[in-house]
Amino acid sequence: MSDKTFEVKLRSTLEVKLRSIVRQYGFNQVNRSLREIGSPDHQSKRSGQSSALPDSRVSVKPGKKRAKLSASEYVANMELPSEKVPAITELAKRFENKTFLPTYSDIREFWYIHGIDKPVSRSRADAVPRVFKFIAEMKVDDVQNMLDSGMFSGPSRLGPIADAIRRNGRT
Repeated sequence: MSDKTFEVKLRSTLEVKLRSIVRQYGFNQVNRSLREIGSPDHQSKRSGQSSALPDSRVSVKPGKKRAKLSASEYVANMELPSEKVPAITELAKRFENKTFLPTYSDIREFWYIHGIDKPVSRSRADAVPRVFKFIAEMKVDDVQNMLDSGMFSGPSRLGPIADAIRRNGRT
């Protein structure tokens, strides 16, 4: 691997990791931490430690929970084959719009059908990693079939049926 190729790959990997960290902690906190790490004062404090090892004292503010990634954000951070990206991205959008696996019971049914052990959590947001990791392992044709057929989209839309009944009732 040439130095140029290695540098591009390293930069790309670093960017993906930084985006994840920024989403988790926020840009201002990451920026502040990077400035502290780069300051000469910080460097002298850590001179006895290896700079490759993270500091063992992690400060976590009580009551602050990290924000969960949305399905689209989670899929964007995944390393997917290029042929799967459009279909899985569309499923993630539908998941967020609740037109794919709209309720937790639909997610449980999805897990049951595909033989996936269900986790302890009981929320749609907590299910995102498990659902989309499984979908990422599926064949492209199967994922596309889920999109095309509207599988796991919850109850059918009854509005058009009700309108048709009303129109026929009036005649």
